[in-house]
Amino acid sequence: MKHFLAFVFVTVQISASAFGQSASDPEISVGGKLRCAMIAIRVLGGVAHPVCKFIADRLGVSVEPVSYSNPDAYAQSFGKGEWDVAIGPRVLVPVEKADITSDLWLIPLIYVAAPGREFADASQVDRPGVKIGTIQGSPSDRYLSHSVKSAELVRIPLSAHISADVADLLRSGKADAFGADSGVSYPAADALSGAKIVSGAFNTVRVAAALPKGRSASAQSRLAQLVDEAKQTGVVQKAIEQEGLKGVRVAE
Repeated sequence: MKHFLAFVFVTVQISASAFGQSASDPEISVGGKLRCAMIAIRVLGGVAHPVCKFIADRLGVSVEPVSYSNPDAYAQSFGKGEWDVAIGPRVLVPVEKADITSDLWLIPLIYVAAPGREFADASQVDRPGVKIGTIQGSPSDRYLSHSVKSAELVRIPLSAHISADVADLLRSGKADAFGADSGVSYPAADALSGAKIVSGAFNTVRVAAALPKGRSASAQSRLAQLVDEAKQTGVVQKAIEQEGLKGVRVAE
């Protein structure tokens, strides 16, 4: 009888454990942890980290951030097996290497004008003789490279002090305006006396989560559910507020 009861107890425990974690979970996280890729800037990684932790908590595993120092490094990580879930700009995801969820949050791309330079709105920046700065390889660079017809683009690398770099570039006269996400442009304007935010956004960065290509439909569905839950329960909004990001909003 004692052996029988022990068997029943173990069986119940195993069943309960299996019930607590869906069959798709092992396809999302492996080895008891969730390796979560992100780009190491406030407007992306600063929000992605709490979202990754939320997903890991719901899966019953620990989170392990995998941070990339620039957009190019993030984009090139796809297909290399370096992470389990990636959270970053939709435009950087190679569709042949990943399956992507709905949008998590939206980031406006805006211009900050150098002291003494006036532009009525974002549509008036692309003019002959104007130099527009942007972050090399970023979503703003990708958009401006295809849309700018008359102005000259001046690219600088992403750094840990990018807003200060932007302010220096505008101060030096090497650029008349700088196009970047609001997490960079607003601090840059604050750091440079006389600099102004140009009215209107010239584009929007759509941030989403991605799974490596080849995961099952149930795994994709599970991640999509968790992404929606992170939005509906206020996890994304709270992360945006904690980073003090102007203009950034939760995707609908």
